[in-house]
Amino acid sequence: MHLNKYGHVAGALSLALVACAGGGADPADEQYARDVLDARAYVVSEQSDQLFVADMLSLTEVGVVDTRTGDGVNANHMAIISSDARKIYVVATAKDAVVVVDAQTLRVLSTIPVGAHPTHANLCPGCSATGGDELWLVNEGHAHAGEAAQAGPAHPGSISVIDVQTDRVTETLLDASLMVPHFVRFSAGAAYVPSIGGNQITVIDVATRRVSDVLLLDGVSAPGACAADPCGFADAQIDPNGLLVSAHIESGQVLVYDTISHERNPDIPGGSRPWAVFVDAEDSGFDTHLMPNWADSSVSLIDFELQAEVARSREGDAESYGVNYSRLAPGEAFVLNRQKERVAVIDRQTGAALDSLAVGGTTETASTSADGRYLLLPLSSTNQFAIWDVINREEVALFEGVGVYPWSVTTTGGQNYCH
Repeated sequence: MHLNKYGHVAGALSLALVACAGGGADPADEQYARDVLDARAYVVSEQSDQLFVADMLSLTEVGVVDTRTGDGVNANHMAIISSDARKIYVVATAKDAVVVVDAQTLRVLSTIPVGAHPTHANLCPGCSATGGDELWLVNEGHAHAGEAAQAGPAHPGSISVIDVQTDRVTETLLDASLMVPHFVRFSAGAAYVPSIGGNQITVIDVATRRVSDVLLLDGVSAPGACAADPCGFADAQIDPNGLLVSAHIESGQVLVYDTISHERNPDIPGGSRPWAVFVDAEDSGFDTHLMPNWADSSVSLIDFELQAEVARSREGDAESYGVNYSRLAPGEAFVLNRQKERVAVIDRQTGAALDSLAVGGTTETASTSADGRYLLLPLSSTNQFAIWDVINREEVALFEGVGVYPWSVTTTGGQNYCH
């Protein structure tokens, strides 16, 4: 049994809502079902195959899904929610597969074979030949435990394109520049794929499925492998104005590219061994985006109007994998400090420390709920899932035994990412 802060018994209300939402084709019922599904949070665990489902309205458990496929643990990495919130796609890294779950019945619908070592995926709305959605999934190409390592300086990678209507791989995209591809982001008809094992970001025209450009750091003449993994670009996030920003781990430079005008801005010198630049996808009232630097446990505040680092906070961590924002806390940033088992709250303009939240376990990644009210925290070292109120900066729900080593959380309309 799980109890939240308000004494609700986990599961009772949420399961009743699922039962009510499941019947009839009445438009009102359909909207009710959608409202219920939109309030879900999905937690995947790396060392077990449980998909833990929570209701964000009642702060209770909805249920648990066994996603295991074949022998051994899936090493599930992240979940992606379909645009209608009715299907959940769980990336089973060790099985080179994606497990599809029905969000209403909490049953596994199918398993989709994909490329080698899949990790991160993103929805491409309206991108299929019939106008439907697609799921673009990066396959890093690593050998699994016990297998021989791939030859060459960097693992060959690919992208599996999955039609969300049929749940089938329609294309596998290959290019020499995909050296351990690590994520995919979309803007203005193009896909941007950073390579964490290479010195480039591959640009793919969504309509033709062909590589249209390769973005390189200033002074780099051609795509190529970097010294080690991780060493290249872990992510390439795009702000509401279409500005792509991406930290190069090995050099500390930040690559800046306008995805609307297709213009390269000068690189911005950053910190030492930065992980990624985290943009605020909703609030354009602040010019600063934050970048954790592992080498000195700092956080760079980079102003993209001034094209410069304007401040550096010392409230970081040697393994800070994320920064979250909330529309209800303008001017604040929530920095996940994994080793310290704390979330640092810092001022987005000055980098000043505002608070330090002891969360009781290692924070791998997080999400902010769509309404900005909650910070959702899988705690991998304690097998827990915590929900924190952003305004009051207090824990309002804690779920025990959500899986072994909970890794990432996804919610509809939330700030979802993974590492």
